[in-house]
Formats: sequence, structure tokens, C-alpha cells
Amino acid sequence: MNARGFLLAAAIAALVLLVGCGGGSSDSEVTVQTGTLSKAEFVEKADAICEAARKEFLAKYSSFVLAHKSVISSGDEEKEIALLSEAIDTLLTPNIEGQVEQIGGLGAPSAYAPRAASFLNALQERLDELQANPPELTATTTPFKKAEDAAEKAGMQGCAESFS
Repeated sequence: MNARGFLLAAAIAALVLLVGCGGGSSDSEVTVQTGTLSKAEFVEKADAICEAARKEFLAKYSSFVLAHKSVISSGDEEKEIALLSEAIDTLLTPNIEGQVEQIGGLGAPSAYAPRAASFLNALQERLDELQANPPELTATTTPFKKAEDAAEKAGMQGCAESFS
């Protein structure tokens, strides 16, 4: 595998570290519904959503890498960028959008909803940036650091750990 292929493989592998909880592909603020769950119940359910989504992502990721092994090691920058974009579109985005929808609809306690929204909005913003510029995924080993920090600050340790 050449150096460029290795970098693409590393970028796609970084997707494994990214899947925690997520957002959709719009510039609007994520809405977190309020409801009757306690903070502990909300956090437990949100963390379970993040953990299940990560498990699902890992299974799909393995198949994706195997199916595209020749492009990863091709050395063709144009094809590698297209593959990175495809990975974001077909693996990361649907996974994250599903999580944002599920977590946003859980019914957070009113006083806690802004913290949950802060996490989901940080993740949404970063996802939007990556969709607009897929090569940016390779610019850092922690492309969702702001979302990870917001999840940790909100007490959603399972979601935060999905990024590390």
C-alpha cells in the first residue's frame, strides 16, 4: 500500500472513532424534545443509542473497507477522495442522523435539554463541515472533539467514549 492509500485507509478508519451520536445535514439548530424522563434516564437511553449505533457502524465499516480495498491502495487521489466522500455519505451521515433524531426525541428534562442540544448541535455542525469538505476528515485524528467534549460535559459518557 502506498503512502496515499495508507492515509485514506487511516481516514476511513478514523470513521470508526467518530461514530458516537450525531446530527442531520442542515444548518438549523437541533431540537431536543422535553418530556418526563429524569436526567439519569435520558443519559442512559442516549448512551445506549450511541453505543448501538457504533456497533452497527463497525459492522458496516468492515464490509465497506473490504469492498473498496483496491481503491484504498490505488494511489489515485481523485478516487480516494471520492471514496472518502462515499464513506461519509453512506456510513457516517445516516448513522449520525439516526442518532440525533432518536436522542432529540427522547424527552429530556427541561433543565437538561440545553446540554443535550449543545452536544447534538456540535456534532451536527461538524458533520455538515465534513459533508461539505470530506478531505477535512484527515486533517486531525479527533475531528469530532468538540462534540465529544460537549457529550462529556452533558454527562453522556457512553456517547463521549464513542469518539475516543
